[in-house]
Amino acid sequence: MPYSFLKLHKLNRNKGVSLIKQSIEIQMLPCNASTNIVDMEHINNIVNRVYAASEESFWMHGAVRTTVAEMAEFTSGGEIAVARSMEQIVGCVRVRRIDQETGEFGMLAVDDEHQGTGIGRELIRFAEQKCQKEHLHKMQLELLVPRKGSHPAKVILENWYARIGYHPVHTETIDVSFPKLVQMLAIPCKFVVFQKKLR
Repeated sequence: MPYSFLKLHKLNRNKGVSLIKQSIEIQMLPCNASTNIVDMEHINNIVNRVYAASEESFWMHGAVRTTVAEMAEFTSGGEIAVARSMEQIVGCVRVRRIDQETGEFGMLAVDDEHQGTGIGRELIRFAEQKCQKEHLHKMQLELLVPRKGSHPAKVILENWYARIGYHPVHTETIDVSFPKLVQMLAIPCKFVVFQKKLR
C-alpha cells in the first residue's frame, strides 16, 4: 500500500507568497522496475546530485556515489522506495534488513526543488514503518564524515537525525564497509553508525 501525505509548497507570486497543498505518495518500487532505465537513471541522478552537495570535498574529481547498475540491483532486490509528486519521482530511500532485529535506511535523497518540504522525513518514517511491520526492533543509518575535523553539511545532518531519535552507537572504517570507495576518496573518512529503537 502506498503511503501518502500532503506537503505545503511555497510559490512566490509578484506580491507575496502563496501556499499550495501538494500530495506526495511514497511506496516501494516493484522489483521489475529495475528494468525501467529512465527511472533508474532519474533516481541515480537525484542521489548523486544530493550527495555531491552534502559531501563536497570528500571525493576525487569525477567520482560518483552510486551508479545506475547499482540502483537497478537494489531495486531488483526490493530495497528502493520512492516519493512521487504528480507522478514524478522526487525522492528516494534504500531500505533493507541487516540482521534479525535491525533495519537500515540509506541513499536518502530528495530532488533540489523539493528539499525542505518534509519529504526526507516522510521517507524515513516510511522506512521505519516498513521495518516495524517486519517485526524489527531497531533502525540504523550510516553517515560518512571526515576522520578529522567536521563538515558543515554533516553537522546539520547529525543534528537533524538526533532530533528524530537517532543516536551514534559506533564508528566504522570505510575500508571495511565499502573497500572500492576508498580509492575515490579525496580525504580520509569514516562512517558514524546511528541507531533508533522502533516502538
